[in-house]
Amino acid sequence: MAEFNVDGRMKVKTLKAQFMEAFGATLRVYYKTHFADDDATLASIRGEGAKGGELKVAGNMKVGNFENKFKELFAIEVKVANPENTELSDKSITLSAAGAEVQKEGTASGDKAKYRFNGHDYSSKSRLCHAIVKFYAEQNPKATFTTFKKVFNTPTNLIVATWEMALATKDSNGKPGGDYYIQAEDVIPIKNDKVVVWKYWPKNYFDPFMDAVAKLGYVIEGL
Repeated sequence: MAEFNVDGRMKVKTLKAQFMEAFGATLRVYYKTHFADDDATLASIRGEGAKGGELKVAGNMKVGNFENKFKELFAIEVKVANPENTELSDKSITLSAAGAEVQKEGTASGDKAKYRFNGHDYSSKSRLCHAIVKFYAEQNPKATFTTFKKVFNTPTNLIVATWEMALATKDSNGKPGGDYYIQAEDVIPIKNDKVVVWKYWPKNYFDPFMDAVAKLGYVIEGL
């Protein structure tokens, strides 16, 4: 059974690479509300209250137990995702099982659903959600980023970020911009700033977002 050890001297990129090699699953590593820099060591980004020590990671560990143990030892939040990095893994399955997960219908690139909003049709959740944030910006020209955070973001999901925040993150391949829509035509101007929207919409992202949209009174039709 594949396994490896983790300690504070390990770099983020090494941890993610070894995790993928051992289990075939994606590991997301966070620093505060952003993805951690790939070149940072775990010791340099650990939070207060970290117990420290070494963690032996094995394929028979449950996803939830691994994530909790990692946070306990290093005070760093990590999330296990499927191999395509489009959907978080169920906490009750093992790390090895997470690497064997196939992309489910309803994720960013496997989404078959279609939606109508504000007179326009959208063939993916990602484009629908981008359109909603853009519409909100157009309808609320005085809203600052603080307002956007309160309306759309949750404590764990930074769905809407500023341009600068997005560029400070990296995607799973190390490319700046994280997994946000950062092309010029997708950047949304707001008061004294500009914001970008997350690309991937698994259920644990999409459902809270749609709850926020419902509070705004926006009508979304399924096609």
